[in-house]
Amino acid sequence: MKKALALILAMVMALSLVACGGQNGNETPSGDNSTNGEVIKLRVAVQQNENHETCKAVRRIADKVKEATNGGLELDIYSDSVLGDYTAVFDEVRMGTIDMAVQSFSGQYDPAFEIGYLPYLFTNYDEASKVLGEGSNTYKMIQNKCDENNMVFLGYFAEGFVQVGMVKPVDNMGDPNAAKSQLVRCPAIESGRLAMECQGFPTVTIPYSDLYTSMQTGVCDGWMGGTAELNYVGFRDVIKYLYLVNQQMENNSGIINKDKFNSLPAEYQTALMEAFSEESAASFGRAQTTDETNIKLCEDYGITIVKLTQDELNALADKVRTETWDKDFEMYGEDAKTAVYADMGW
Repeated sequence: MKKALALILAMVMALSLVACGGQNGNETPSGDNSTNGEVIKLRVAVQQNENHETCKAVRRIADKVKEATNGGLELDIYSDSVLGDYTAVFDEVRMGTIDMAVQSFSGQYDPAFEIGYLPYLFTNYDEASKVLGEGSNTYKMIQNKCDENNMVFLGYFAEGFVQVGMVKPVDNMGDPNAAKSQLVRCPAIESGRLAMECQGFPTVTIPYSDLYTSMQTGVCDGWMGGTAELNYVGFRDVIKYLYLVNQQMENNSGIINKDKFNSLPAEYQTALMEAFSEESAASFGRAQTTDETNIKLCEDYGITIVKLTQDELNALADKVRTETWDKDFEMYGEDAKTAVYADMGW
């Protein structure tokens, strides 16, 4: 009886060793962040609404990532700033209380984050894609800034050039040295105000919520700060002229908390980066198409479209860069200046 029991125990121990050996042979190597078959869900805050091209792009990214990871990684998208305004969300992504965001950059921790809004950083879409596109010096600088702030940069999303909508005509818009009499509303951002003033415009700061009434009642004669789409959607019944000055680019940016990103399996990281890279690169063409569509809508509505030549755009850009950029880069910092100048071949 004792011999039989000993034999049974020996067999059990042998089977246990075989089982353990098999388990060790298939064990996931330390540090590869295996999901063990569990679905990972990331909360993504999106500033724009569901009908906006940027939000549509994030939806496509979610589909691509889900397919590439066989359903292992899902993006839960919260559009229209429902998780908070962009400054609060930016802070939460840094801390990790929100996983990801696609929104405007906030300069609260480093003004250089807002370099993409610098007036006349570029004058057309070809230039914009070179300066803000993946691999540029400006792009790499933003990557470094994100890394310093516990985030991973996922790319810029172009949304359209900022134009000047006017109630009254401006006969000499293409001449940056000519004085203008029309009072133009500028956002409460110093770089934008300086850019308009150096072109000869008197400026005023008016809350956006009061802008329509202010133009309607003559408090101001026009405004700088909106794309062709925004001028059509929000101000087509009050503006009479749209000047295509391409002063700066509306854009959103993709960011993810660095700790969260590093916790993902390597193949999930790759899937996420590739999907964002594709949609970010395509956003410049989409934004140009959106601009053209809405310029045509404005024209069909009876708004006079004034398109500046590339020579006129270059003249405006040269004037603004010469007279305002030194002051702008005092705020943005030397590393931002170095990156931008390198991209421009200066």
